[in-house]
Amino acid sequence: MLLVGWDGVRDDTARRLALPALTELAEGGRWWSTTLPDVTIAPTVTAVGWSTILTGVWPDEHGVMGNEEELNRLHRYPEVLTTAYCERPTLNTYGAASALIFGTTFGPGPLFGPGVRTVDWVDRREYPGKFTETDPVIQEAAERHLSTGDPDLAFVYLGETDQIAHASGVGQEYEQAIARQDVRLRRLVDSLRSRPSFADEEWLVMVTTDHGHLDEGGHGGGSWQERQSFIVAGVLGAGGETGSDGATDAGGETGPDGAWADEAENIDIAPTALTHLGIPVPQRLHGKSLR
Repeated sequence: MLLVGWDGVRDDTARRLALPALTELAEGGRWWSTTLPDVTIAPTVTAVGWSTILTGVWPDEHGVMGNEEELNRLHRYPEVLTTAYCERPTLNTYGAASALIFGTTFGPGPLFGPGVRTVDWVDRREYPGKFTETDPVIQEAAERHLSTGDPDLAFVYLGETDQIAHASGVGQEYEQAIARQDVRLRRLVDSLRSRPSFADEEWLVMVTTDHGHLDEGGHGGGSWQERQSFIVAGVLGAGGETGSDGATDAGGETGPDGAWADEAENIDIAPTALTHLGIPVPQRLHGKSLR
């Protein structure tokens, strides 16, 4: 299973751009528009968003309420890679990111727990261009691992879109950055399809974001622009690549009735990943599998 994180991508913008790779993935599954809760429950900031997505619980449970250092309960609500590894220690888990919260003690970090067995991480502070320089580094590392390694559960984080929105708002430069993320998604999917064992594998691929942006750039408030998010999911490989109506092309199934859930929340991503891997969803997670 592969989860791809695009930081700070507005759902309405992504839909309007009709991104080829993201649209193709959705045609093989589903595209859900999601709305984050009120900022008193889930502030629209990076550490909060990714903690929620990866743990499968809202901030009142995982305890991350900002980007700053604070007491939290991530030791009780680890990210999904560690949850999966603890349930099945034979799993190969993989994380790739350059945001400080994933690989350092910055803010509530590190979000990558001890169950992330293989990590590709670079310190964006060492690159003048920040994510515009580190995303290509992470991308290349992830492509290598997905095509030649043996990951069962992988998470790849890309942050350039958020950086551009902060600097320039959600205009042309932002749209171009989103288009670059879509090209990177295509390359990640192609890496999976290039695997020698791909014909015998079934890959669930999901793409999501942690928050939206104001038109002029920036987030952290409770406007609908900032609370936008989305989940796109599709199935590749041996199980059959599904069409937009939920029917499968090669005999695989997307759920008990071959269908996807009608509605989704960001806390549903972790349970969906666990279910795909055949791992029981812990009772502490309140989300549901989308398949």
